[in-house]
Amino acid sequence: MVYKYQMLDKYQKYNGIVQFNSIIPNAFPEYNFFPSILQHGFKPDHSWILALPKVIDQKGIVLHAQDHLTVYEDGKVAELIEIEEFYNDTNIDIVVVHWDHNLKHLYKGPIKLVEFPTHSFDFVQNFKNQYSEWKHVNNKTHTSKFMCLNGRLRRHRVDIYNYLKNLYTDAIVSISSEPNDYGIPLYEDYSFDNVKNFIELAHLYQMCSVNIVTETLYYQPTGILSEKLLQAFASLQLPIIIAYKGAVADARRYGFDTFDDIIDTSYDNMPNEVRWKAAIDSNSHILDNKFNYQELLPRLKRNQEYLLNGYLDLLVSNFLSQSTEVLQGTN
Repeated sequence: MVYKYQMLDKYQKYNGIVQFNSIIPNAFPEYNFFPSILQHGFKPDHSWILALPKVIDQKGIVLHAQDHLTVYEDGKVAELIEIEEFYNDTNIDIVVVHWDHNLKHLYKGPIKLVEFPTHSFDFVQNFKNQYSEWKHVNNKTHTSKFMCLNGRLRRHRVDIYNYLKNLYTDAIVSISSEPNDYGIPLYEDYSFDNVKNFIELAHLYQMCSVNIVTETLYYQPTGILSEKLLQAFASLQLPIIIAYKGAVADARRYGFDTFDDIIDTSYDNMPNEVRWKAAIDSNSHILDNKFNYQELLPRLKRNQEYLLNGYLDLLVSNFLSQSTEVLQGTN
């Protein structure tokens, strides 16, 4: 399959990986780039502790947020408010490169936003480079109806886990047993190798043609699509995406087939109180495997092929388009 963009070919690789820290400053040659403003630990309101540089006689600065920001239910973004206040007396352009999808639809302040999921950008490159170690997931055994690996404890994941465990005995449903009040781990504790973990669990992905993906963020008005969803696409699985409002639409916007003719995705914009349960209840036919997997396999393979050979070019192309808009003052 041939894709429209070949953007990565323009950049040098280090250890087989194109560094986003070379892509971002290259797009803003007259601005100072700061690659990581999120620091270890959190404030009492659960927002990140920030490392913000002082500026002297600069045209502009580009601040990179390595992880999702703290978006409250009223749409305010804690970190952007702090950045505004910190640079209130300056006349320079402030650009924030962020992961959160469609954040600019919520934020209307003076900071210029550029969406670039650099976490996914790194993950997919490492994932692709180790394809030989996990490609056996393509050979489905269909020995379990579906999988739902919830990972770290979060309120929506606990609800989903308990609901599924009561409904199904022939599915792979798990959650971390580590009690942490559903809080977010300290950034300094995040040393998890997502690719290695996937390879170790590849036999589970091989067993299932359906994956209930419980993403990190649910209650916020915007959020992220993480490696959890990308792994489902890579594993030739039908994904039921349970996340923030509009997450399915965001996956579609990023070029993936979300199988709306097979999966009932009408839950995508339902209220938080009912969305997760509606996603499960309205797709019982999918969870019971009442569909023809072989008929869907060509589309599932296109998702995998696109993830490994087209998605990254789209990320870079989107980033460069947004950067041009910022520099031209049209953002």
